[in-house]
Amino acid sequence: MLLNKKTVILAVSLALFGCGKERLVIDGQRVPVLGSQEVVAADYMKGDIKISLPTPSNTNLWNQSGGNSSHNLEHISSNAELKELWTADFGKGNSKRDYLIATPLIAENMVFAIDADATVSAFGKETGKKIWKTRLKPKVRKDKETSLKGIGIAYDNGRIFATTGFGGIFALNAQNGEILWKHYEKNPIRIAPTVGGGRIFVQTIENVLIAFNQITGAEIWRYATPNEDTIMVGGASPAYDKDLDILVAGFSNGEVRALKASTGSPLWGDYLVGYRNNNLLSDINAIRANPVIGKGMVFAAGSNNLLVAIDIISGQRLWEREFGSINQPWLAGKYLYVLTETSHLLAVDTESGKIIWDTKVPAGEKVSDAVGVSYAGPILVNNRLIVNTSNGYAFYISPYTGEIMGFLKLDDGSAISPVVADGLVIITTTDAELLAYK
Repeated sequence: MLLNKKTVILAVSLALFGCGKERLVIDGQRVPVLGSQEVVAADYMKGDIKISLPTPSNTNLWNQSGGNSSHNLEHISSNAELKELWTADFGKGNSKRDYLIATPLIAENMVFAIDADATVSAFGKETGKKIWKTRLKPKVRKDKETSLKGIGIAYDNGRIFATTGFGGIFALNAQNGEILWKHYEKNPIRIAPTVGGGRIFVQTIENVLIAFNQITGAEIWRYATPNEDTIMVGGASPAYDKDLDILVAGFSNGEVRALKASTGSPLWGDYLVGYRNNNLLSDINAIRANPVIGKGMVFAAGSNNLLVAIDIISGQRLWEREFGSINQPWLAGKYLYVLTETSHLLAVDTESGKIIWDTKVPAGEKVSDAVGVSYAGPILVNNRLIVNTSNGYAFYISPYTGEIMGFLKLDDGSAISPVVADGLVIITTTDAELLAYK
């Protein structure tokens, strides 16, 4: 869905979850997988390449969009059997005007979420009991009330950082929700913040990237690139490498820009401009998928049929492939898993860019299920890639072969990808309900 800054058009989709190690067991209704796999783009014959992945490891923190600042969590572990632990309502869900677009967080033995009306809530990680909530929506606004109020949250150093569609940037005490500082930009914000190195990085709808001090809220630097009148709902949260002091951001005009994170000085830039024009998204240059940093490279996907690998130091493009995505790729070892805009899930060799396998992800039980469906993912947990659909399916797929192992159908729809930490899996429904599995 597209968004014009003069006439706001809303639509969002992300969606569900589920996964396990050898065999995943989750409470819920099970139905047979419908739809055949469609292999159309692999560069190898089936079985030619044997994929080897890092051993699943535990992470006790999911602190921002993409899991961490580099958007690289490799292979996450969890229990083989996941059962519902608790559920909690965190406020306002999807409506004709407002949509949930922010993933929740797991940190400090709590789960944090921001609803469609810009209210942030904290819940006990083990019990789901509400600990606090803080309303960030201004009580009075002189101009016309904007939609997409709650945009994104991030956690660092005992603070929750939130961005809102009103242009608001907030720092909250993670323990009690107290507002420690706030700042308003004149333009709306449509992208979740990135945190790291004592800074919070925020991008406005006008393609202005700003760094703030986490403690004081003081502006450190800002970088602006040309904007476009028509952009996509949401956008790419910048990726940050603390060791290299490099921030990599994607913008609505197709620019990928690396900057020195401490000063905002540009280091290198690239533009993701696709060649094939076979769908509506291919006419839009906007980058919505989070860039990923790993293996000395930046992996960036555009919505207009282009995936690239760039040397993070020199900015040299190492390889490119003519398919794009609006979802963050998932990096694990020497492989990159990409869900294309045509709902193909690909395993890509990071050294060559060659496709090892290609699986068409179905949309549901009937042909009509596929109408208007969008996809979210993948995420790699216990030897299962999870791909979610906006109509309430969670497919789990082998990262080794691309085989669809099965799927789960939940009663409530979901428009946000799951998050995982400390063996806890959180699903967010469109009605602003958190479902915790462990």
